[in-house]
Amino acid sequence: MGGTKRNALASVATAVAGIAVALISTPLIIDHVGRSGYGVWAVAMAVVIYLGILEAGFAPVAQRRVAAALGSDDRSGAVRVFWSTLIFYLALGVLAAAVVFLLAPVVAALFDFPGDLETQAVELLRIVALAIPLGLLMAALTNALQGAERFSAVAVTALMGALAYLVALVLLVRSGSSLSQLGWAVIAQLVVLIVARGALILELALSRPGVVSRAEAREMLSMSARLQVSVASLIVNGQSDRVVTGLVAPPATVAQVSIAAQVAEAGRLMAAAPLAPVTNRFSALEGAQERERLESLFGEVDRQWVSLVTGAVAIGALCAVPLVEAWLGRGFLEAGLFAAALVIAYGSSIVFGVRIALLRALGRPGLESRTGLVLMALNLVFTVPLAILLDAPGVVAGTLLAYLAGAAWFVRRFQAAAPGFRPAGSADVVRSLVWGVLFGLPALGWCLLAVAFVPSGWALIPVAAGMAAAALAFLACALRMGPRTLLRSLGAGA
Repeated sequence: MGGTKRNALASVATAVAGIAVALISTPLIIDHVGRSGYGVWAVAMAVVIYLGILEAGFAPVAQRRVAAALGSDDRSGAVRVFWSTLIFYLALGVLAAAVVFLLAPVVAALFDFPGDLETQAVELLRIVALAIPLGLLMAALTNALQGAERFSAVAVTALMGALAYLVALVLLVRSGSSLSQLGWAVIAQLVVLIVARGALILELALSRPGVVSRAEAREMLSMSARLQVSVASLIVNGQSDRVVTGLVAPPATVAQVSIAAQVAEAGRLMAAAPLAPVTNRFSALEGAQERERLESLFGEVDRQWVSLVTGAVAIGALCAVPLVEAWLGRGFLEAGLFAAALVIAYGSSIVFGVRIALLRALGRPGLESRTGLVLMALNLVFTVPLAILLDAPGVVAGTLLAYLAGAAWFVRRFQAAAPGFRPAGSADVVRSLVWGVLFGLPALGWCLLAVAFVPSGWALIPVAAGMAAAALAFLACALRMGPRTLLRSLGAGA
């Protein structure tokens, strides 16, 4: 199997591990602490994830530097990038953890939590504050592994971390631990990931330490600053639904929005997973100055990607309500409706992922950065007033409008940012949308029957099977290819 295809599959496996964790842990936490307690959990996790954007723009730069150094047999250069990243991340992580620990009471007081839950929120924030430096340390190790194109190793260790989290969570729940004490499961997951990925990168880590020169550091920081806005916007916009909802609605409603966001985020993770190897492939062709080959490969992959993601979004949005019911049972209709809207919102950002991969490979992150700023501004403009008027539905509606407008803004400016490259046209989007709806409607009917006759939890099996069958039929009719052919296309030239 070609390197790009193998790395794409490994990246998908990593995403699947994260999705599996949410799939199992969410009902476990809700059963243990209730919907309101889960709403507090969601807000606390969102606050920590917000601070994770400290490295958002730096990660792709570090990965690219390590890959370039190893590709040119400059091992010492890769070591310098690794140690510089590690030191930088740890400094940021320790500072951010101290801020969260000290300001935990202030943050918790911003939300309308009942007295006992507010106390639990403060304790939870202080426990998971430890996750910030640990998470950044883990990210530094991950950057080195991905730069070395060891995506399979990242996938295996992700599975190990997922198992550690679930085991720790089950033990904490069975021991009757409080909501705040469940935060130790996150710490356990990160410790396992650090040990496992540290062992894999041990040879590089034990090499003679060094740091990049001032000129290299300035260049890396300049590039990362431009990427920071774009990558951070995905995280900020993805978590803002929970935070803003927490400011205008009770914790139980926050839980509904958080569940919806998890469903939509799972789809985005699955879709985005193959893009890192695709970016690497584009970068290799650009580095080899094979522009004609790059233009040809981009046109083919972008057309297939846009069609595939558009169809998947249509099927996912149509089946979101029964999917949530199959997962968590009755009483989560609001979460299902929110999920349908957020699947469309997040899908509109990932549908043009191949174009962003190309811009990164060409070293032209300007449009991506500006789009990130525009998206955050649009989210603020739409979400805040709609949240005040409509509470949680307004938050979700504002997010949907912001993402759709942001996607349109990006599309109109892409051709100027990458002249000579021919992306998929609007006809491809419309055709794929029609096919997606045609196959999504029968899948919806099947999923509704499944949740009507099969107990929750178990109902996920027929629901997932129905959605998968619709996706396969879509591939066969809309793209006239099967999964294996699609993978071969993504790995073209690898």
